[in-house]
Amino acid sequence: MFKGQQITPEHERIFRYETGERHKYLGHLYTLSVLQTSGESRVYLQGENLVMEVSDPKNRAQKELVLDLWYRERAREVFVPILADAIVKAARYKLQLPKLRIYKMLDRWGSCSPKSKILILNLELIKVPQPCIEYIALHEMLHFKYPSHDFAFSSALGTLMPDWKEREDFLNTYYPI
Repeated sequence: MFKGQQITPEHERIFRYETGERHKYLGHLYTLSVLQTSGESRVYLQGENLVMEVSDPKNRAQKELVLDLWYRERAREVFVPILADAIVKAARYKLQLPKLRIYKMLDRWGSCSPKSKILILNLELIKVPQPCIEYIALHEMLHFKYPSHDFAFSSALGTLMPDWKEREDFLNTYYPI
């Protein structure tokens, strides 16, 4: 990254889902390889490549759907253990695992509803480095105890994750939303 370089948020990028295109996953850029298959559509990582096998490589909508489903599956696999770790880390606050929802959101990384015990994480988080996901998960989990960004919330976050500000700054700088 170059200083002063404008970074386009992922949800604003226009993808064609063609071989050679670059896609993010857990903070890394992978080169997309689109292959035709007569079997089930699938996506997998192979070295520095994100391989997508689909029945019709010319069908943009099919490729977009297949990749979206892959990101959603990976998000659930990655986010659930991170949330569980956040609960363990914040054990003194007696937090419980909320119902997790994963949505594409345009203006925030996460939100929570203490009344309904629902925590929402932005699907785009699956594209950022894991330490940033850990920060957002802990941040949102602490809102179940401290609904606002007051001193008690900031103090708890700082105690449990002393480098939270660096993680937040990195996220806002290199993965703007």
